[in-house]
Amino acid sequence: MKLSLGMIAIGGMLVLGACSEEGQSVENNMMGEEVVGEEVVEETETPEVETAEEPTTEATEATVGEASPLLKKGDSTSFIFNEIGDFSIYCEPHPVMKMNVVVEEGAELSDDVSLEIVDYEFSEETITVAPGAVITWTNQDSAQHNVAFE
Repeated sequence: MKLSLGMIAIGGMLVLGACSEEGQSVENNMMGEEVVGEEVVEETETPEVETAEEPTTEATEATVGEASPLLKKGDSTSFIFNEIGDFSIYCEPHPVMKMNVVVEEGAELSDDVSLEIVDYEFSEETITVAPGAVITWTNQDSAQHNVAFE
């Protein structure tokens, strides 16, 4: 009997020692025996928050003396108009091609504006936009054109 009690005491100490290790726990199985097993840790995934990406327009600041590169058919160039005022625009290879951009507070056109270059003309002679508007010109001619500021 002393031997049995000694074995139980030693077994209990072993079980308690195993329980004290990090990540371990003692579980009872169906037979009433103690079983040492690993602790189950549930990992919760944090949901990824999708942020709406704002469209980015690579637009150059509209300033006197600025000019786009030459545009082949189908090419586009964009300028942002932040300053209030009048901007005279022309095509460097074809100086007879001209237009005017008026920038004023409260103008109806305030976001992105698309214009074309076709038949050796800008699609608008004059356009009025609000500060911060971006105008994109797309060349529809087979000849190369650009957008230049006087």
